Amino acid sequence: MAMQQIAPVAVKVTAHWWTGSPRAVAFEGIVRRVTKVLAVRHEHGAYRADRGPRTLWELETEDATIVLAFSRRSGAWTIEAFDDSWATLPFASTFEPAGGLLSHA
Repeated sequence: MAMQQIAPVAVKVTAHWWTGSPRAVAFEGIVRRVTKVLAVRHEHGAYRADRGPRTLWELETEDATIVLAFSRRSGAWTIEAFDDSWATLPFASTFEPAGGLLSHA
């Protein structure tokens, strides 16, 4: 399935208390449990000034693959991209041009 990049959408994330690894993602009453962490990218040295340092997580949930971003400056979690199986969710209509996000082999 192809990953679709979107304008960042704020979500609530339940993370492991020690490692900070996401365990569940919630958006407008929809909750998905994280089943696997596919990739992690730390943007500590090179990042856009308006975003600040952040960490990107490519995650597999119960029914989709998503890319979450955690902004260190604001402490907020956002969905940056998702695969086609989430195309029916409300935030799926806010497409952006393709960019350089994570991709796994």
